[in-house]
Amino acid sequence: MPVLNHFWHLMSPEWVLVIFGTLFLVLSAVPGGKNLRVGIGVLAVAGMAVALALVFQTLTALGPGMKVPVLIGLNGDVGLVVDPFSQILKVIFLVGGVITLLMSFKSLEVEKAWTGEYFTFITFAIFGMMVMASGNDLLTLWVGLETMALSVYVLAAYLRRKEHSVEGATKYFLLGAFSSGFYLYGASLIYGATGSVHLDAIRASLLQSVEQGGVKSIGFPMGAGLVIMAVALLFKAALVPFHWWTPDAYEGAITPVTAFMSVAPKAAAFAMAMRIFVVGLLPVSHLWVGLLAIVAILSMAWGNIAAMLQDNVKRMLAYSSIAHAGYALIGLVATGATGTDQGVRAVVFYLLAYAFMNLGAFGLVIYLQRDGSAGDSFEDFDGLVRRRPWMAALMIVFLLSLGGIPPTAGFMGKLLIFYAAVTAKLYLLAVVLAVTSVIGMYYYFRLILHMFLKEAETPAEVQAGRPLAFALSLCGLFVLAIGLYGQPFVDWVSRAALVVR
Repeated sequence: MPVLNHFWHLMSPEWVLVIFGTLFLVLSAVPGGKNLRVGIGVLAVAGMAVALALVFQTLTALGPGMKVPVLIGLNGDVGLVVDPFSQILKVIFLVGGVITLLMSFKSLEVEKAWTGEYFTFITFAIFGMMVMASGNDLLTLWVGLETMALSVYVLAAYLRRKEHSVEGATKYFLLGAFSSGFYLYGASLIYGATGSVHLDAIRASLLQSVEQGGVKSIGFPMGAGLVIMAVALLFKAALVPFHWWTPDAYEGAITPVTAFMSVAPKAAAFAMAMRIFVVGLLPVSHLWVGLLAIVAILSMAWGNIAAMLQDNVKRMLAYSSIAHAGYALIGLVATGATGTDQGVRAVVFYLLAYAFMNLGAFGLVIYLQRDGSAGDSFEDFDGLVRRRPWMAALMIVFLLSLGGIPPTAGFMGKLLIFYAAVTAKLYLLAVVLAVTSVIGMYYYFRLILHMFLKEAETPAEVQAGRPLAFALSLCGLFVLAIGLYGQPFVDWVSRAALVVR
């Protein structure tokens, strides 16, 4: 009975999302005009706010190191857990969802694309992410992954009458289907090698094998399964060389969906990867530390170099997101190298900071959107400092944060990642992080140059609207707050722990 109570009470944020998502689906079938659809949007924001409050309530009740099982199978294996790590990641998902919804009101109005299904799929996508953060076995994690992925596929093709939107979503769907197949094949090989799909049992089996026969006792099926599963997870996080879908999918999607895809699903992919590699596969970290280190270097290098060559702001931010995923991956590599939670906490902090600064940057693209223009060309930003000085100031804050310039959240995030790499003696990764961060400043300052030194040929009249203005203000406030007074946020994130002692 206590476990059943845990399931209903500690999973209440997930139940709230399921109820609201189902309600939106029903309401979308009700005949009505724009007012009904706007009402659904307001209700969606309220539903996520309720779920966010419940997550904070649970997080407050959890003590340091607590790990409460909420879904237990007939054989006693735990499928879902609630711990500070999962709850902090759920906060990031829900904050990303709320800000995305607030930014969606203007885009949906400009595109004349108000539908209730839009809010349904965002809600169900976040539900899947929350399962990914709490999952404790490979199959439960896969269910969360597919729930999220199927929802995001639809959102990527939301502008179904636009060819480039459908093209990007099709590439995303096809490659996503392949990656799901890779994940299941990798899981089957790991199951064959360890006799279980539960992360705790996998870790125990690997520890026993290493203690009895050393690292050479890990057979080919286990190594192959690990590599194949890593490929699937690297695709979901849009890391090189599994990033091909990212620029087209980001450019083709409606801008709020692009912002959402660049933050929440990426954070969910990292949450799932950390669960699998740290909780289940840490005893064989020698098999994956080198592999992930190479991927991190390639992502940081190619993400920044390719972003320099872009003439579209959304594509530039897409490649930038690949580089930032590479930065975050350093934290996971550091955890594998040291066997401590320092890298995990650095990754979680970086994902929190990245959510606010990247959503804010995409929010300025939405601000410049108008009939006949997506607001995503560099020319749309020409002379913005004279037309809308406050909006230009916000964009500068977001760009400087993405570049890792103090005193912003991005600087704090990169500092923690850098420190984790140095502590783990990953000096090459630390140097590449520093060098590529400097390279990244080129294309961020290129956009700033357009805002300050270029004059718009025909200045367009644009309006933010209250929801978008509030979302941008919120992002700007947290980017500066985390940068100027980051210790409370560092202390909060320090509760995230995965390494089993």
